[in-house]
Amino acid sequence: MLAKPGPGRVGRLPILRRAVGRWAIFVCALLWCATVPARAEESDKVLHVLNRLTYGPTPGDLERVTAMGTAAFIASQLEPERLDEPAALTEKLAGLPTESMDTVRLFREFGPKADTDGPPGPEAMRRVFDRAGAVALEAAKARLYRAILSRRQLYELMVAFWSDHFNLGAKKGLATLWVGAFEREAIRPHAMGRFLDLLSATAMHPAMLIAFGNWKNMSPRHGVSAPGEGLETSYAAVVLNNQTLGPGGPQKAGDVKALARIFTGWRVGAARDGAETGGFHFEPDLHDPTDKVFLGQPIKGSGVGEGAAALRILAGHKVTAVTISRKLIQYFLCDEPPPSLVKRLAETFTATEGDIREVLRALFTSAEFFDPKYMGNRFKRPLRQVVSTVRALGGVPRDTAALVGVLDGLGQPLYEAGSVDGHPILTAIWLKPENVARRVALAGDIVSGRLPVLGPKPAGLSVQGLAGTLGPAVSASTRQAAAKAPERLGPAVLLGSPDFMRY
Repeated sequence: MLAKPGPGRVGRLPILRRAVGRWAIFVCALLWCATVPARAEESDKVLHVLNRLTYGPTPGDLERVTAMGTAAFIASQLEPERLDEPAALTEKLAGLPTESMDTVRLFREFGPKADTDGPPGPEAMRRVFDRAGAVALEAAKARLYRAILSRRQLYELMVAFWSDHFNLGAKKGLATLWVGAFEREAIRPHAMGRFLDLLSATAMHPAMLIAFGNWKNMSPRHGVSAPGEGLETSYAAVVLNNQTLGPGGPQKAGDVKALARIFTGWRVGAARDGAETGGFHFEPDLHDPTDKVFLGQPIKGSGVGEGAAALRILAGHKVTAVTISRKLIQYFLCDEPPPSLVKRLAETFTATEGDIREVLRALFTSAEFFDPKYMGNRFKRPLRQVVSTVRALGGVPRDTAALVGVLDGLGQPLYEAGSVDGHPILTAIWLKPENVARRVALAGDIVSGRLPVLGPKPAGLSVQGLAGTLGPAVSASTRQAAAKAPERLGPAVLLGSPDFMRY
């Protein structure tokens, strides 16, 4: 479990007193019955692009994107490597020492230590898990710093998307220690690259090997030397049913077993020749060397190369193209993707050999993406709610540890999704009255300084300035309600409104 900062945990924060308490009830009622009129003004298109390709506008964003045009903004976000990062983000990340450590170094510095932890036992394991939890907390803080401050907003959204898609599930042992390294080494380098490279990098990362037990997957010909050892099919099932083809794909039970046999001998550790492998090690003696048939295609027994061949089959499969395309549409546009758009994106996926950037380009330049019926009618997931709140206020967060606790209370703890599929993408799932009230409380606690993310008394807050940042997202009635509220409460009314909870 991540360490939870007690004072910042949203479950322990008081619901705003009196006026805001009544406002929370008002928000809940409006969210359940709100309807969004069709609209397609240029200002609405600008806001739509900012809402879907970023975590939400910061002061000046609406004017900047209006001046450059939505097409140019989309093009810039599709090339994140050309965007410089702000000095404030660099400074914040530099203050997190473990962010510069790779998988091997993290194990050496924070993993089990025979000389100090003593023999394996409850107390020794507690010390290991405490160290792992501290490292995981730094990873969560870094994710939030990047989401709030990075100019590469689309890239950060894709990192979050793939971190859920390749979720480590209910983490076990060293997978907790390596959640940040997994993101840095397997997800970030390929978040907008080729799907095959992303699939391969996640499959061979020690965190994934540990999370689903593939590190102990060995050929049945070796027999079973201890309980739980032998052919392990859990990870093979996850790859097929959750990461590529999906649960309704063409795979059969025999394909799961065949893929598990292909993955035998994949271990965590150092290579025999001392070569640096990032913690992945292939053990030929534990591998099933026989020929296999996987998804109807023969794969000749050839050691670790069998895994590469199987992953190529999966990444290039037309069903995988449809599955990934549909999920991207659900993430960026709507819960029920138009079949024609899914088809076009899947065709792009196949034609470009899984080029994620080109699939996104096809999505963001489609007619469906700018259809007024998809504008402003999605309910924010907790991560987007939290990050968009801080971004709208325009400051540099002093610390994001408290926000880690807030996300826990709102039901979307970073790196702790219990499901193999990660946190739900469908936005309707998150529309729960109790969480709406907590979101209203969050707005008030940040604005008032009770949650000192931006300091005890954030400076420069005004209803007029904040309304300008949010633009047409805020209705006239909400602006009027905020203007009538006490001075320090007005910005909280905007950030706790049903308008702000939609995007």
